[in-house]
Amino acid sequence: MSAPHARAFALEGDVLAADPSCTYEPQATEVIEPVSVSYGSEFTPALAWSASARARLERIPSFVRGVVAKRVEDWARERGLREITPELLTEIRSAMPIDFSKRKPFFVQ
Repeated sequence: MSAPHARAFALEGDVLAADPSCTYEPQATEVIEPVSVSYGSEFTPALAWSASARARLERIPSFVRGVVAKRVEDWARERGLREITPELLTEIRSAMPIDFSKRKPFFVQ
C-alpha cells in the first residue's frame, strides 16, 4: 500500500478515502467517452453484398464477424463504393499489416 492510501486508510478506515494532506484539486474537463465495440453481435448490412462476398463473410468466426463486416463497409464507404465484392475483400485483406493466409492468428497457434 502506498503512503497516500495508507494515510487514508489510517484516518478513514477506507483505502480509497480522500487524503486530507493531498493538494491536488481536479479541474473540470471534458469527459472522453470510450468507444464501444460489441463483439458477437448481429450485423445488419447497410451496403449491398454479393452472394460470394457474403459466403466469404460467413467463414469469419461469428464472434468477430459483425465487427469485420462493419469495418469492411466503412472501408467501402470511404472509397465511394456501394457493393461489397470478393475483389474488395481481397483488396482490404492485402492492405492488412498481417496476412493471416500465410500466418495463423495468435489464438490458433
